[in-house]
Amino acid sequence: MSCPHVAGAAAYVKAFHPDWSPAAIKSSLMTTASPMNVTGNTSVPGEFAYGSGHINPIKAIEPGLVYEASKEDYIKLLCLVLDQAIVRLISGDNTTCPTGSDKVSEQDHNYPSLAAVVVTPKTPFLFKFHRTVKNVGLANSTYKAKIFSNSTEVDIKVVPEVLSFKSLNEEKTFDVTVVGQGLSDDLHSHVSASLVWFDGIHSVRSPIVIHRKRFF
Repeated sequence: MSCPHVAGAAAYVKAFHPDWSPAAIKSSLMTTASPMNVTGNTSVPGEFAYGSGHINPIKAIEPGLVYEASKEDYIKLLCLVLDQAIVRLISGDNTTCPTGSDKVSEQDHNYPSLAAVVVTPKTPFLFKFHRTVKNVGLANSTYKAKIFSNSTEVDIKVVPEVLSFKSLNEEKTFDVTVVGQGLSDDLHSHVSASLVWFDGIHSVRSPIVIHRKRFF
């Protein structure tokens, strides 16, 4: 039953922001959602059980910051997992997939959440995520980053830790680095955390998940 509710929430946000892209609307719903806890028996951990959380369409109207992604961004992402011929069928054009050093990392797709898979258990890992946010809140605003984590075994740093905006629709980039000593052999082993950008009014939350097994 979640799909109709999300679709309705997206339509509600679109009514207030008809010029926003689908990516911006999705970002607004994800980053303003309230975190949840897993209840009952589930074969998937943390955010893979409940996503970004419980959506709040009212808050989503004024998210403060949004993560934008264009058609080209999604095509580059598809190129990482599909043959160019299949990507062209999906895109409907003569897309040329990047090769060599031009390839992008799936971790750098400008998505409102950050996730990575630890392939080898009990081995130190380091993941770096590059993100861009657009200011859709107050023209003059300053956001400070704060990390919330359920584990003391990982170190998460944000650079820069402060984003200052002087105008609406201005964009700023930042990097998130996650370092850990390793995850256990358990395929459900994972670390859940979140990055919150706060300007005194808006809380823009992005889930961070480092896990042992793909659940999709």
